Amino acid sequence: MKNRLHVFAAIIFAISFLYDIVVWGSVNELPDVGSGIADSARREAPLATTYIAIGGVVDSVFPALGAFGSAQLSSAWSDGFERMRTDSAVAMDLVLGPTWNATHQWVKTMYWAAPVFLVLSVILWVRRPKQLKVVRR
Repeated sequence: MKNRLHVFAAIIFAISFLYDIVVWGSVNELPDVGSGIADSARREAPLATTYIAIGGVVDSVFPALGAFGSAQLSSAWSDGFERMRTDSAVAMDLVLGPTWNATHQWVKTMYWAAPVFLVLSVILWVRRPKQLKVVRR
């Protein structure tokens, strides 16, 4: 089991990264606040900007994924839309700040899960047990 931990960490990284690009890629599709969130991300959050850029391409190719991402973001951030409309400069502070509901917590958790599991999978891959060959044929 210990020799497969790097595989599990890599799988969790892949799942969280795919979720992030699908969800964050649909930020620009949010009515009234999407462009403000994307502008705030460009100024303050390079990780979110990366997710938005890659996810925008994926969501344009697969519109059903874009609809899923828009629904997730609307459910997660609807409590902060009014404040984002009035002052888009604080959008990323609101998005990554205090939790409003369970979906918002999930989006924030998955936002940070991808880089954490990427680093963890690399560390576990480097430290994986190596196979020893005592006798050569």
